[in-house]
Amino acid sequence: MNVWDSYETRIETLGGTKRGTSKKREIRYVHNKLPDNLSYQLVTLFDPAHTYNIESTEMQNAAVEQNVAIINSDNLNEKYIFSMPGEDIECGSVIHWMDNYWLVDEKDANTTLYTRAKLLQCNYLLRWVNNNDEICEQWCMIEDGTKYLTGEYEDRPRRLCPLAQKCA
Repeated sequence: MNVWDSYETRIETLGGTKRGTSKKREIRYVHNKLPDNLSYQLVTLFDPAHTYNIESTEMQNAAVEQNVAIINSDNLNEKYIFSMPGEDIECGSVIHWMDNYWLVDEKDANTTLYTRAKLLQCNYLLRWVNNNDEICEQWCMIEDGTKYLTGEYEDRPRRLCPLAQKCA
């Protein structure tokens, strides 16, 4: 390795450009300082493909534990979450934190240093029966519970809509 190669290697470790150097410095700062912050938490993250039947062992194995910063807002059921540099939080993910489930509702498009997203506290466990007659569950956020039916009665016979009766 000649002198020029070692110079280029050293410049690349610093960032290569002023912008790259600034970005690496900021990433190093976040990695060094964020773990000392009181907002720094270990959460369980379920990606959007695995957000139903969270309590099952299969879904628990698909969960990922991730260190994040969770910042309070004026609303008690709304928080902001910041990931560590290089880590991602997908919109639609469900997060288990402080014995509650939280839904990632909005995500900032700027993910240069870290991912910033808005969390909403899930307030309802939605249950349904799939085509294989399995009971599925998913935590969700319902804004006005008076608009939704809480379930079906078992004793009532199923009725087909008039169009379905004509086709049957």
